Amino acid sequence: MELSQNSLPANVKELQKTILFQQEKIETLTQQYANLQHQVLNLIRGQYGRKSEKLSDEYFVGDLFSKEELKSKEAADPKTEQISYTRKKDRNGHRNIPLDLPRVRIEYTLLESELDCPCGCGKKLHKIGEIITEQLEIVPSKIYVKQHVRFKYAGCVSEDKVLTAPMPNQPIDKGLAGPGLLADVIVNKYDDHLPLNRQSERLSRSGIDISRKTLCDWVMRCADLLDPIVEVMRKELLLFPKIHTDDTKVPIQAENKTREGRLWIYLGCGSQAPPAAVYDYTPDRKQKWALEFLQNYKGYLQADAYQGYDKLYESNEIIEVACMAHARRKFVEVEKNDTKHKQAISALNYIGKLYRIEKRIKDLEPIMKRAMRKKEAKPILKEFKKWLLGKNQRVIPKSPLGKAVQYTLNNWIALTRYLADGILDIDNNKAERLMRPIAVGRKNWTFAGSDRGGSAAAVMYSLIETCKLNNINPYDYLRDVLTRLPNTLNRDIRQLLPYEWKISNPEAV
Repeated sequence: MELSQNSLPANVKELQKTILFQQEKIETLTQQYANLQHQVLNLIRGQYGRKSEKLSDEYFVGDLFSKEELKSKEAADPKTEQISYTRKKDRNGHRNIPLDLPRVRIEYTLLESELDCPCGCGKKLHKIGEIITEQLEIVPSKIYVKQHVRFKYAGCVSEDKVLTAPMPNQPIDKGLAGPGLLADVIVNKYDDHLPLNRQSERLSRSGIDISRKTLCDWVMRCADLLDPIVEVMRKELLLFPKIHTDDTKVPIQAENKTREGRLWIYLGCGSQAPPAAVYDYTPDRKQKWALEFLQNYKGYLQADAYQGYDKLYESNEIIEVACMAHARRKFVEVEKNDTKHKQAISALNYIGKLYRIEKRIKDLEPIMKRAMRKKEAKPILKEFKKWLLGKNQRVIPKSPLGKAVQYTLNNWIALTRYLADGILDIDNNKAERLMRPIAVGRKNWTFAGSDRGGSAAAVMYSLIETCKLNNINPYDYLRDVLTRLPNTLNRDIRQLLPYEWKISNPEAV
């Protein structure tokens, strides 16, 4: 209400109540303004600023340890010493040229008139060696026509019967595209982020007129063909002891409107089995989709604090592991928006020290990781929690710093669960990195044309990213699988899984 001299109460107690009310209102509005300002700064930095969350060394001066202490610890740690090195070169002095690439030899000789010995003895110069200089060269995509010739056979004149030699089944029955072209279109779109309309234009430069609509149809039909492989991967994924998960939006254009679908990543990791990445498309972000995908899973689930996962943890068969990078990100936002007061510096110091431990022990066996974390990280976490509890009593709960502190305390058990098992990670960055191909691709192809298109993308990303995790060339894999799959029985599907294909067909191309 608006106050004026005439509207002020005459009673002192009533006047005190009015003043207190107005003070609370001012504090609320001030806090709302601060929160809005924080959100605006985050939006501006997200749109125009650096995406990196790395902070300079000048930030790490707080009550945990000083600059000098940091420098002394870095010098004492052999893992962080600066090591100078040179790139490995082959015998010809060149770098990064694979030995298995074909070589085209171009020879340069002296002219006949230049072969006379310069001393005037009248003899000819003779060859004593050669100097080889290598350079990389490329020929644009080579398109050729594969002719399938089936011979026809007939018997004697009286026998009116003709036999034709059979032809292997093709990925698209009676289709124009062979397995190599289909694999090229898929990899170009989902790994190199090249939209189908641009691929159509590129083919037209070679005199091949194939519309975007036709290319889209090829991708959809290949996705239907490859889906059984991903289904087997989905079942095997649930046997992993640990799964990382995350999700991101995918715009879907349908009926001249754009709505928001979701692509989820489920990354299966273990100490022995090769990694497997399975993407799942859903038309929205409702809780039921995660529950449906993970309904038979038993093990660790490393994810963000999305409430849709909460029901999964109720049975205690799925154990929650939170992401320290998410907690750190909230303090980084506070620090970057409030560089004057540096209120979150101690939190970033604690978390930074935890990450330095992880960097040092990343190549150790799980049992050794667990022992080192218990010895070194556990005391730091104990001090960190003490700082959080003290800060929580002094900061405004709805302020950016208050929210960061409260988020960390609310998820403390899940954030520190990585101490319990050496196969666990301190954060969920493995899943977040597998969201990047979608984010980059989304800027190029803009949207999926339907829910079916979203499901097709999930199939393709599952196979391509699993190939990359297992150091397999996605094009070689897809070309080989699209050749073999139409002629493969259901019981033989497992040998076409990306991580099995590498073992059973190491030289397949």
